[in-house]
Amino acid sequence: MTKALNQDASCKVEIKTPIHDFLVNYHKQSAIRCHMPGHKGREVPHDITEIAGAVSIIAESERTAAKLFNAKKTLYSCSGSTLAIQAMLALVKTASQGSRIAAYRGVHRSFVSACALLDFDVDWFYNEDELISTINADTAAVFMNSIDYYGKLYDIKKTAQICKASNNIPLLVDNAHGAYLTLLGKHPITLGAAMTADSAHKTLPALTGAAYLQINDERFTHNAEAAIALFGTSSPSYLILESLDLCNKHLAEGNTQAFELVAELKQSLTDAGFSLRESDPLRITINAREYGYSGADFAEELRKNNLECEYADENCTVLLFSTITDKAQTNAAEAALKRIKPKKPLEIINYPILKLQKATSIREAVFARKCAVLETKKAIGKVCAEICAPCPPCVPLVMPGEIINTEAVELLKSFGVDRIKITEVEKK
Repeated sequence: MTKALNQDASCKVEIKTPIHDFLVNYHKQSAIRCHMPGHKGREVPHDITEIAGAVSIIAESERTAAKLFNAKKTLYSCSGSTLAIQAMLALVKTASQGSRIAAYRGVHRSFVSACALLDFDVDWFYNEDELISTINADTAAVFMNSIDYYGKLYDIKKTAQICKASNNIPLLVDNAHGAYLTLLGKHPITLGAAMTADSAHKTLPALTGAAYLQINDERFTHNAEAAIALFGTSSPSYLILESLDLCNKHLAEGNTQAFELVAELKQSLTDAGFSLRESDPLRITINAREYGYSGADFAEELRKNNLECEYADENCTVLLFSTITDKAQTNAAEAALKRIKPKKPLEIINYPILKLQKATSIREAVFARKCAVLETKKAIGKVCAEICAPCPPCVPLVMPGEIINTEAVELLKSFGVDRIKITEVEKK
């Protein structure tokens, strides 16, 4: 299996952790803390503000991360992949004459909100084969997922080749679920993406909110810090930064045991009669209805066995592991799963793929002044004025500016959306 940085497993990689080291040393000094935060380090001594010496170490750590991800530039985010996505689009806004983004419909809501803030309109494609016909003369960038919530891996290499052949349009990738792919030599940056948003906290040993903005296109390296600052807080969490700093050391060690353990667990479950969706190396997606349960009911059975899943819907139950998953955890998960007895299979629920008529731009709908909140069943024919995205997986069912039809209402109701914000714009 591919090792981090393509190095032999026996090779020791020395990685500095300047943020972690600074915080440890500062705590040892027992300095009188006449600075923020107000708790003065009594309960959480590594939670500091940007005191003398604490700023330059961030850039030093980021440079180490860039080498590990084979990126021209890496910036840390303390606001998850949301901030990285906002920054990516801001960088495109300042570097391109185009005003439209060609985007995969299964995007996270953070992309849609960023488009509203930056006044990008979107041309949606519903599968990778539609991309070429979606790109037009006003396309500023292509936006694509790398891994979705069920663990589906998208063909980033092929998409990058299409973008390059289409006047070198930058490919932006939401790789929130795939930061670990650098350990396997399959990270989107390696495969040709111009920029990616990676959530470290999903699959790496990092705190919630820890993420990366990865840049591998010279067009976007110079103003990257300003783009992050445009949307990010001026009070970054040094606890989150420290966890990213320590992730560098973890990645450099190149340990791929977790991938092997999850693969073994998948095979064992398949042999035991479980139906699994094809998924990425750190996720197990169970077709629960084929085992006789809804995904939510199967998740409840797992809770009875002291296992909490990542996500469940009517059809599937998703288990998410990480790069520090060990044999004890996969053994415990296997035991919990195998204690659930199969029942008569249930019919799969097929959710419709909505292709709704657009009345106005995303920005115009989100910031419309004439709005109302209606019962969903009364919204047929109205224009959606919000991002309707049940969380998880935070993928919008209806986009702002789209006209709600009967099919959309039924889908919204099936996800528990009983009320929806609409606007009174003129339909185009």
